[in-house]
Amino acid sequence: MAPCGPAESSPATTSGPCRSTLPLSASPMMQILAWRLGRTLFTAWLITSVVFLLTRGLETGQPQLLSDTALSRQNFRQEAESLYRQRLGLSVPLFYCRVLPWRWYGTPNQYHEWLNQLIRGQLGTSFRDGVSVMTHLREALGVTLPLTGSALLLSIFLALLLALRAARTERTLRWYSNVAYLVDSFPLFAIGLLLLLLFANPDFWPLFPAYGLGSDEHASLWSTAYHLALPALTLTLVSIPGILLPTAAALHQQSLQPYVATARAKGVSSALLWRRHILPNALPVFITRCGDLLPGVVAGAVVVEVLFALPGMGRLLAEAAAARDLPVLVGGIWLIAFTRLAAWLLADVANMWIDPRHQTS
Repeated sequence: MAPCGPAESSPATTSGPCRSTLPLSASPMMQILAWRLGRTLFTAWLITSVVFLLTRGLETGQPQLLSDTALSRQNFRQEAESLYRQRLGLSVPLFYCRVLPWRWYGTPNQYHEWLNQLIRGQLGTSFRDGVSVMTHLREALGVTLPLTGSALLLSIFLALLLALRAARTERTLRWYSNVAYLVDSFPLFAIGLLLLLLFANPDFWPLFPAYGLGSDEHASLWSTAYHLALPALTLTLVSIPGILLPTAAALHQQSLQPYVATARAKGVSSALLWRRHILPNALPVFITRCGDLLPGVVAGAVVVEVLFALPGMGRLLAEAAAARDLPVLVGGIWLIAFTRLAAWLLADVANMWIDPRHQTS
């Protein structure tokens, strides 16, 4: 149940925050969650379908099937090109129909085959090496998940801690906000390069490795954390302002409400007031910003992994785009899109659990 805000009549007391009069009914909540989950899956399918059709429909998006030497031999080119396209499933039409001029192809098409594989939990095979796209994604996520997970936890913890300190007075809020705006004005790659120059430079302070995960294939947890320290710190520094600024503003606004003055007059301690009343009333803002943080960290990890030469999703997508490896590229985009939509869904669920008044479809 959610604590009441400043608009409600009951003031804060020592017995804890007042409760909303709206009951948290399980059945309507499950219906809302089912509807939003279905909408999330539909949106992820729609985004990936558009990307699939655009990448395979554009002439520049077609994969380079033969080398330049093979292309110079005209007789060999036609036969080999036909065999390659048949093996990769590119010899059939792209979609069910063609608009101009109109022509119906039916189910034997590239999109139908890709959609059947997606329903079965498969994303096809790579054009480059014939390995399953899911295998490539699993190997890349083995690096990306520790990186993004550590950056998320650090960002959320530090942003909340700094927001609680910043919201105490108008002066501290202004000072913390200026610093946060300054950090937020730097591009992600600029912060990464600055950290490399400061903490991985042999001529300055070589505290951390500059790139990669080391040469040991069975590296220990400590070795992995050591190599991911600078990339995770880069993502953390970029992510903190997005949570800190709105959360600190919401906390400061709640601290100026009349119910806070009433609680102070009744003798409620400052620590209890912030923990039981001010912070719960500002949690919806904090949770919403955390929901926006996850897709930002995932997108930022693509840049950071290329900058620090990490074998994660960033390098995988960069190499797939350079080689026009369309199945890997579409699979990576689908994963990022689904992560973004899932983050918004989790934020909605958390807000509905904290405050039943958010139960709107």
